[in-house]
Amino acid sequence: MTKRDKIWIIFLFFIIIFQYSETLFQNKTFFIRDLTFIFQPWKTAVCESLINGRMPLWDPYSYCGMPFMANFQSAVFYPFSVIFYIFGFIYGLKLFVVIHVFIAGLFLFLYLRSKKIKTSAAFTGGMLFAFGGYLITKIEFLSILGTAPWLPLILLLGTSDKNIFITALAVSFALLAGYPPVLLFIMILLLIELVSGNNLIKNIKKLILIILFTLIISSVQILPAMELVLNSVREKGLAIKEAVVWQADYSDWLSLISPVFLKEEATGLFTGEKYFWLRSFWIGFIATAVILFGFINNLSRPFLMTLCHIFNKNTEDTPNLTYRNWVKKGRDNRKFILYLLLIAFSAFFSFGNMTPFYNFVYNYIPGFNLIRAPAHILFIPFFIFVIFVSIQLNNFKKISLLFTFLIVFELLCYAYKIHPTIEHNFFYEKGIVTDFLQKDNELFRFFSTPKTAHSKKITVPDYKNIGWYVLRDRLYNLISVSFHLYNAGGVGEPLETKEHSDLILKIHNEKNADDANKLLSLMNVKYLLSEDYFASKKWTLVNKSHLFVYRNKNFIERSFVLDKNDVRRGAKISYYSPEKVKIETSSSGTLVFSDAFYPGWQAFVNGKKTGISPVNYIFRSIELNNLKNYKIIFLYNPVLFKIGLLISLLSICIIFICDISTLTSIQ
Repeated sequence: MTKRDKIWIIFLFFIIIFQYSETLFQNKTFFIRDLTFIFQPWKTAVCESLINGRMPLWDPYSYCGMPFMANFQSAVFYPFSVIFYIFGFIYGLKLFVVIHVFIAGLFLFLYLRSKKIKTSAAFTGGMLFAFGGYLITKIEFLSILGTAPWLPLILLLGTSDKNIFITALAVSFALLAGYPPVLLFIMILLLIELVSGNNLIKNIKKLILIILFTLIISSVQILPAMELVLNSVREKGLAIKEAVVWQADYSDWLSLISPVFLKEEATGLFTGEKYFWLRSFWIGFIATAVILFGFINNLSRPFLMTLCHIFNKNTEDTPNLTYRNWVKKGRDNRKFILYLLLIAFSAFFSFGNMTPFYNFVYNYIPGFNLIRAPAHILFIPFFIFVIFVSIQLNNFKKISLLFTFLIVFELLCYAYKIHPTIEHNFFYEKGIVTDFLQKDNELFRFFSTPKTAHSKKITVPDYKNIGWYVLRDRLYNLISVSFHLYNAGGVGEPLETKEHSDLILKIHNEKNADDANKLLSLMNVKYLLSEDYFASKKWTLVNKSHLFVYRNKNFIERSFVLDKNDVRRGAKISYYSPEKVKIETSSSGTLVFSDAFYPGWQAFVNGKKTGISPVNYIFRSIELNNLKNYKIIFLYNPVLFKIGLLISLLSICIIFICDISTLTSIQ
């Protein structure tokens, strides 16, 4: 690395510090969309588990309980998640964002420099990748923000010699960051990089080994995640109707040029972002002009040279620049052609079922039927266009720095105040509904009516800034995790179990709250949250604020015993934690414990292991016979997690102990 390289890298760093100066140096933090409703609860839960000396394997607060670490997006084992574990969510978030935006620009700068791109052009590419529409709008999705920046480093390592293990480690980082669809696109780009190089067979072997080593290193995440997928609503892939949610419109491709073609988001429910993240991929007008100039210049030159050769046959060097020779040279440029084909493929796929091409990809290419939003794939053309801009700027001479300045200036204009911020206490304060529910010390669940759970009634302009606090107090998505409140329903979890989804559908299909009372009672629901008042024989209004809170008159305890006459008997929960529960009872019969049934849970009665059976749609039960007193322990002890952890630890030890060169040499 030259002294000039270091100067440009330092310049990149200070631009990023300037961009995020408000949150870094003031009592402000990011809060938009899923940062508040999903990622803050996840990160908070992991920190609490680790502080208490537990591995965060199970989430008892959402969906009547479900695996936690097995969910990719929880990113428990992602190395940079340690930032949250050390600094907490608010300060960890600031560092996480700054670090990942910086490494995105840094890695692309290093990748381009390795391709002999001059420093100013490489810096421009790094800025486009870090501050272009794709990454700058993804800070609300920490899983995407953690995955995407590893692309250029993976390409850099993947195309170098004898770096298979190191490349696999970088790919593992991207996988553990938590967003497999983006990793799939990264691997497609790596495939293009390797296929377009020399020695095709060797490169294919290399790619296979990279994938194999990645799977081994990441086993601790992959094996539990596979089990969760097989037990989730995505077992057989998404239904095509759901998969095409947020497909791109034809006009959305203009967003690859500039956000001026995008409609700004209304500051209503779940929003806060300036532009909708799935339609934000811009590189700017100046960068687009550079690409167009490059294409026009390269296409027109052969025609000009051919004309020159026709009218001036005495020109000595023109025969080598004829159109025919240029076409022959272009035909050999496999990488360029593959890039163009990949852009075309991305275009067709992004339009979803508006093209017949999508149905074929959805049905026959593995992995694509798990991608919920086809517009995700615009990440690929965005990256390719960034590379094209850098290459074209590399061909400029005196005006290269001018274009660098113009491109960077335009990007910073788009990025200016693109993310709204709020005071730190936003994540610490609890609202009226939360406070009311927390005052009840009984073990219970709450449930939001379907209309309330998906409502857009509350908008920030109506409530000014306090609207964000009101929204959070409605306990949307996974917010209840942060307050240790148990939600029988839930929205936002990407891998909801099939049984829970079916049960919630049954509840939603009921005509009213009274008709749904029986099912909700079985789910240990004590409180129903509604944005509308309703008269009821089975629910009592107990609190009124921005929501109506109703208490269940037929509330059923979380654990009980059904005797031979189907009479409920008491079963006391003496200890309750996410991965371990202790219950005591003196009644014989069927013990019903209203936490979700899932592989990996074990039950012990008076120290003796016994079987667990599903009951009441999704819950656990065990048989208690012929004893006067019972001490029952439920323990979450997932075998696949242990196997995956062992494989991952052994593979990492091998990397550091063995002679890597002997393992990675390909003949």
